[in-house]
Amino acid sequence: MFEKHGQSWMDTQNNKPHGIASLVNHEEYMVYLDKKKLLTHRFIFAPILFSEHWWLYVLDIEKRDFFVLDSKNIVFPSNERSSLNRFASNILDQLRIWAGAPSIFDQGSCSLLPRYVNIPGQPNETDCGVFVMKWMELIDPTGLAASCEANRGYNIDKWGEAKLEEFRKELVAKIILSKDNEKRLETIRILNDMRNIRPAAVLRSPYVQVSWLICIPSSIASETIL
Repeated sequence: MFEKHGQSWMDTQNNKPHGIASLVNHEEYMVYLDKKKLLTHRFIFAPILFSEHWWLYVLDIEKRDFFVLDSKNIVFPSNERSSLNRFASNILDQLRIWAGAPSIFDQGSCSLLPRYVNIPGQPNETDCGVFVMKWMELIDPTGLAASCEANRGYNIDKWGEAKLEEFRKELVAKIILSKDNEKRLETIRILNDMRNIRPAAVLRSPYVQVSWLICIPSSIASETIL
């Protein structure tokens, strides 16, 4: 949704973020929003893709706090990024108002100043999405405020290439075998066919080594396929 707006997040007449009215027509996105969760959950996680980069917003309703988790460890965001951050906090608040909740902003305010979490960064230019998915799975959002202090990182070991490779395989398996994946049953059938096919003579040769593109953890494979 944000990508579609280009750089038009702020109203130049009053220097305030545009409202949710500019988003509600995106029906392909709104169908994924659960009003009950927007009203009852203390934290809202919002993964963002912009300019080919993923990062994560976390809005703390109770503390009225707004965090940014970015694997590129941006300390001094550009003016464009600062505007987008303000727009994002405003949209997340207005989504709750749309669901029937009161605004979390003080009177006269329309956004929260985001705090960047001091967190280990990505060792390459391609794994930002992996970081975002693992953050949503592993982090305790109640500890984010402390991790914004100087020289304090969030309590996650720095992930190197070996760990990221493990995460990639795990996430691929979860996505393919998810009950929400329309291709799940077809994929399982193909994997079963591959498992049952008698290997050709060349593949039985001790001089041939086969490398598969997709590796599924044994725990998932045994439970779902076997």
